Amino acid sequence: MKKTTLALGMHDKLFKRARTMYQIEHRICDLLMTKGFLRIETPTLEHFEVFSDVVDNGNYNFFDKNGDLVSLRPDITSQIGRVIASTQVHTPIKFSYSGKVFNYNEEMRGLSNEHTQAGIEIIGFPVHQAMEEAVISAKEALDAAGVKNYKFEFSHARLLQLIFEELDLPAVKEAELAAYIRDKSITGLKEFTKENPSQYDKVLEQTKARQLTDSEAFLTALDSLEVLTNRLADSLPETTLDLAQLPAVPYYTGMMFKVFGDKVPDAFVSGGRYDKLFERFGATELTAVGWAIDVDSVYQAVHDDVEFGGDLDD
Repeated sequence: MKKTTLALGMHDKLFKRARTMYQIEHRICDLLMTKGFLRIETPTLEHFEVFSDVVDNGNYNFFDKNGDLVSLRPDITSQIGRVIASTQVHTPIKFSYSGKVFNYNEEMRGLSNEHTQAGIEIIGFPVHQAMEEAVISAKEALDAAGVKNYKFEFSHARLLQLIFEELDLPAVKEAELAAYIRDKSITGLKEFTKENPSQYDKVLEQTKARQLTDSEAFLTALDSLEVLTNRLADSLPETTLDLAQLPAVPYYTGMMFKVFGDKVPDAFVSGGRYDKLFERFGATELTAVGWAIDVDSVYQAVHDDVEFGGDLDD
């Protein structure tokens, strides 16, 4: 008998969900193209080195018939880096894209391992101009998708990088600290700073950072965040700063942002600056800012407002 069960973390999308997610994806993509973002499509399967210098167990990895290790793409931005380095595309340039991405999640969490993303990349433009355009276009994409309530959260990749560099922790301890930060465990962070003291203890415990460190690099990163949020104050709904925001992807190097809503636990949007990505592919460093929107999360936020007449709405 042939199997009728799905592979772990995979789900059928029926009727209401399939139609609504199709509409969300196309509304966002159409909006971005009208705003001057050039449409790009990259393959679902790539050599594993496009995404990581070492084999990542969180990715779907396979050997092809020639014995080469390939991966189902866990993100699309890394592929943009490969495109810039391997084609005759000239910068500055602005891309938009959409497609499936794949990541293994812990089995017991019940999360999907396949997601639909749409997003942008702004490459080779002045960074402040690119950051502002990225944030505004993310807001407009959420509005086009019908998301009613959401909040932008800003951070800077350099903030936690400085802390991890100073602490110089073994890999196990670094993973422990990252887990406390990700879970926003104040108790865990207080215990950790007692065992591993540094000038950033109070910052990790989420108190007033500017008054508690004299690190020039740290304060410069804070200044850039304040400038950006002040310039965007009249254009955005509610905003917050999270100085201990972990980068959604390892190649972020500067200002970052996420967008959250009331009805879903995960971010609708993750974005930021990633100037160093292109050097991995032998290209020169370029100013780059991008974001990706999780269409599955957007659907969870809007599905109660969508009407559909199917017998098996999901």
